[in-house]
This record gives sequence, structure tokens and C-alpha cells, in this order.
Amino acid sequence: LSHIPKEKKWDAVLVDEAHTFYSNWFTGCKEALKDPDNGDLLIVSDKIQSIYKRQKFTWKSVGIKAKGRVKKLKQNYRNTKEILSAAWDLVQSLSIKEDGEETFPIVKPSAALRQGKRPILHLCKSRMAEVENAIAQIQQLTTKGYQPEDIAIIYRYLKDYENEPFRVLTQQLKSGLGYYWVCKDKKNKENYSIRHPGVRLITAKSSLGLEFKAVIILWVQQFGVGDEAEARRELYVSMTRAQDILHLFGSGQFKFLKGLQECDHLDIVS
Repeated sequence: LSHIPKEKKWDAVLVDEAHTFYSNWFTGCKEALKDPDNGDLLIVSDKIQSIYKRQKFTWKSVGIKAKGRVKKLKQNYRNTKEILSAAWDLVQSLSIKEDGEETFPIVKPSAALRQGKRPILHLCKSRMAEVENAIAQIQQLTTKGYQPEDIAIIYRYLKDYENEPFRVLTQQLKSGLGYYWVCKDKKNKENYSIRHPGVRLITAKSSLGLEFKAVIILWVQQFGVGDEAEARRELYVSMTRAQDILHLFGSGQFKFLKGLQECDHLDIVS
């Protein structure tokens, strides 16, 4: 970028989802400006949605003058108060531990513009039962006016235990409302559009940056596996994709699932 003629560079650069960037990417963004030192570079981030492992760095180390130019945005425009409160409950302990982060500080979203229905945690007998109940819930949503394209089913991963339930899920959706499996392969990811018909099927990580009127989170017990901070951030991202309606489905005797039942902002259905 440093070798590109000045007239072919930009007056301003906007970086969204900056918490997903590697440090050298910011150097590239700066070099893309006609005036790297004084040009308009706007960087937007949310540390609590940092679900990819990145090495820590300072703005000074990448040549960005951030001191005195940082503004915390606390107003939430996507989620209802009820959804945001439930999601924040899961990560607020992480925010206390990481409050000293200077490059991407933790900002508690203190205000939501809308109020709505409380998120529901459905406790089922098995992974297959989760799928069956989720499909029933989706059918109810469509009778209330939601289009299939308004609904996303988010899961963390597919392994042996989930393969058969997932097959049943896609089979039933195919014979009814239809679906678009965003994470099926690279082509599906690249071609994803809001114009595609059908219920969206997508992983927690791939859902970052997207939003849906209604979200169904399947096999929520998956978020109790592996690194706690990483898993909780992924669940936070998944929950906050929902604009209006949020349903979580879980099964099994998992410690994480029992912990979710203690959340004051979730209604429990078993």
C-alpha cells in the first residue's frame, strides 16, 4: 500500500468489527489513507465479541494516534433490553477480569432502545428432542408473522452426537420452510445474502456481524466445552444476533447448563 500513488488512496477509512483484526491489518488501513498521519480513520470494536485469538498490541505500536480520541458507545440499537440483559449476564465476569485492556476496552451496553419478550431456555431430554422442539418453535414463529428468512438456527459445532439430529433438522426444514446452510462450505459462505429463502443455519463464529429477528440456539451445552472465556463470548455473540425473539435449547446433565438455569433473565421451560 505504501507504493500506491496518493491519488488512488482514500480520504477516509472505516474499520468495523475491529476486534477481529490482526495488528498489522491496522497498519495497512493507515497506509490506505492519502494522509496516513492525519487522515480520517474510524475504528469500531466490541471487545466482548472478540471470539478469535489475537495477540495484544497497543495503538501506538501500529502507528495510530488514539489517545484522547476514544469514545465509548453504550447505546444498543439491535437487541431488546431482555435479550441484552440475558446475554450480558454470561460475560460480565469476563469484563471484570479484562477491564484493564487499553486497545479494546470492555464497554457494558447500558441502554437498549426497545423492550420485548424474555429469552427462553428450553430443557430437553436429548439432542434430538432439542431439534424437535426447535422446529415446533419455528413453526409457531411463522404463524405469528415471521418469515423463514427472519429466523436463524445457531449452533457451535457439529460432531458425532449432533450429526443425526442435524440431518433430521435439515430434512424437516427442506420439506417445509426451506433453509440456507451458511456454513455448509466456502461457496455458501461467500454467496450468503439476505435474499436467500429459508431458515438460516449458521455457526456461532460465522454469525458475527449478522442479525435476525428471531434466533434459535441449539445444543447450548456446547458452549460449556473448552476455554471458558472463548465459549462465553461465542454464546454472547450468538444471543445478541437476535433482534426480537431468542430461544435456547439444551439437554443433558452438564454443569454449564445448570449454570444457565440460574440466570435471572432467562425463563426456563422443561
